[in-house]
Amino acid sequence: METTTKKRLILASGSSRRIDLLKMLGYHFDIVPHSIDECIPDSAFPEELVRNLAFLKANNVAGKVNNAIIVGADTVVYHNNNIISKPKDALEAKKILSLLSKSEHSIFTGVCMIDIPSKKKLLRNERTRITMRHIPEKEIEAYVDSGEPMDKAGAYAIQGEGKNFVEKIDGSYSNAVGLPLELVQEMLYYFVNDADTKKF
Repeated sequence: METTTKKRLILASGSSRRIDLLKMLGYHFDIVPHSIDECIPDSAFPEELVRNLAFLKANNVAGKVNNAIIVGADTVVYHNNNIISKPKDALEAKKILSLLSKSEHSIFTGVCMIDIPSKKKLLRNERTRITMRHIPEKEIEAYVDSGEPMDKAGAYAIQGEGKNFVEKIDGSYSNAVGLPLELVQEMLYYFVNDADTKKF
């Protein structure tokens, strides 16, 4: 039986969007979903909230693995000083999309990396500004009926049909999907040098 002491890269998420994004960096990684309750207080500052939740996710998985770098992430939509969560039902999805129509909102993603066993930790966040065009009620209804908005913060998927509502993107596109790849790459370099990253 082959043994190895190679450090593992672990994504503390079962999100298909984050899995697909991290694959784009070309690393081999394992998936160990976190088991925390993602409670979002209404009064939280978005930057602080996403960093805290990213840390809780990474730290939750850190206690279950050895010799690894764990990546935790959390994303929220922020509009008019309010955090917009995932819609609970179709009616709420329609209300959210009506709210975002013809206005600007921000997408914040917090990223936490924890090295085990050293317990070195990095916490960062990324912001992307999105401007939406006017979305007629009929388009909102058809989009909600498609089911795409139901598990998405802000009730739309910028990588899916939701892209048709976007007028302008200011910042990282991958952050708007759910994981800022440029930031993730930069953070990985903190833990391992260029040659070592090829081991993942």
